[in-house]
Amino acid sequence: MTDFAETIRIDAPIKTVWAALADIGKIAEWNPGVKESHQTTVGDVANGAGRRCELGGKNYLNEEVVEFDSPSRITFRITDTNMPFKTADIRFNLKAADVGTEVTVSPLYELKFGAFGKLLDTLVVKGTYRKGMRELLRGLKNHVENAAP
Repeated sequence: MTDFAETIRIDAPIKTVWAALADIGKIAEWNPGVKESHQTTVGDVANGAGRRCELGGKNYLNEEVVEFDSPSRITFRITDTNMPFKTADIRFNLKAADVGTEVTVSPLYELKFGAFGKLLDTLVVKGTYRKGMRELLRGLKNHVENAAP
């Protein structure tokens, strides 16, 4: 399993940042890596809620909320994808800071293809994934900080 973390400080209260993360169907509004998204379950967001993310081309992710602890932690598990993930959890942790909110995203994942997948991860995927998580956090920061009051 591969694990890493990226952190950013957002100049907004934790409840404001949480509201953007917990509106799971609208991730395409702020994550530049997601072209389209929608919630796939009905009702309030909680454990078991799902979403679909179209990543461009034919790439997609179906995700399920597997941890929901408002307003400090939400974890998404990839349940179906055409990407090379065997398993993947994307964990978001929020912490109130002196000014604003500190957000950490930390994926925990394993690729398909056994030893070849481990090599692929080392050579390509981890660096690309880390860059994508940085862009996701910058997108979230921009979205939250520039939202109309």
